[in-house]
Amino acid sequence: MEIYLLKLKFNGPTHFGETGIDLENVSERVSSDTLFSGLVNAYSTVSSRKEVTDFLQHFKEKPPFFISSLFIYIDDIYFLPKPLWDNHIDKDFKRRFGKELKRLKWLDLYGFSKWLQGELTEADIEGMIETQKKYYEAFKIDIRPRVSLDRTTQQSALYHAGYVYFSKDAGLYGLVAFKESGFINDFERLLRILGEVGLGGERTYGCGTYKVKTYEQVSGTFEKILFGKYSNYIILSLYHPSEREMKELINNVLSYDLIRKRGWITSGRNALPYKRKYAGFFVEGSVFKEKPLGCLVDVTPDDNNLQKEIGHPVLRYGYAFSIPVEGAL
Repeated sequence: MEIYLLKLKFNGPTHFGETGIDLENVSERVSSDTLFSGLVNAYSTVSSRKEVTDFLQHFKEKPPFFISSLFIYIDDIYFLPKPLWDNHIDKDFKRRFGKELKRLKWLDLYGFSKWLQGELTEADIEGMIETQKKYYEAFKIDIRPRVSLDRTTQQSALYHAGYVYFSKDAGLYGLVAFKESGFINDFERLLRILGEVGLGGERTYGCGTYKVKTYEQVSGTFEKILFGKYSNYIILSLYHPSEREMKELINNVLSYDLIRKRGWITSGRNALPYKRKYAGFFVEGSVFKEKPLGCLVDVTPDDNNLQKEIGHPVLRYGYAFSIPVEGAL
């Protein structure tokens, strides 16, 4: 399996919707299901419906590649979510530094590797906290007032929208693992098309466009982390278990958190006035005894009339991008 690192440099603000009611709820990063939907919608702008259907069929039967969520980078620092498992860390150490450990949400590659090993020192924790400060220096969130007009009465209504601005040397990066090398060049082409179309919401206002800064095979610390020879697995994407996996889930999961997602349906360049069904996912950082796989989740609305108007099933990406973690876990 070949794993590639991709780095995106955004041309302007982004609007990645966060769970909530209003448009001011935004996130500084992009989950794997949102990235995959963006890639599919970008593909549909340059391809026929049959080609898109055939592309998705690959993922229903045998996924040719797996994608992680997109995380923050700044300069040469790459942040990863702190693993949601700490039973391998000395109990006395956790009693002494419990508050400091809870403050950590994002680790650089060195800190991530140290956490997996479990042999932490006070100096390690201090270094992790200092490095995490750079995470929050990589972006800022701006809330703007906006006005909408009722189409019938022309009455105005005030609302607010949130936008994320990345600092000069910051952006988002992700990982993609190819089971079939024939998709490597196609994925890069698709990634660049998405950069022109825009990732996330508010694209009519110029949000979400980017340039692909890096697209290359992983090396160095990334390679050591991703190709470790350990017995358990941490996910760096969202994960929705397949029906088969559901049966063994209670025996497989070690530590986890969950998120329930819903949102508006987008088809190609068109945003439709319909919401997809809810779907639940394990979040990034969850840890499992055995390698999780996942599936595509059908979130098509139950209304038959809506299904006819949409014209195709609505799917969310629930495959797990997982990496091995220290067997001591």
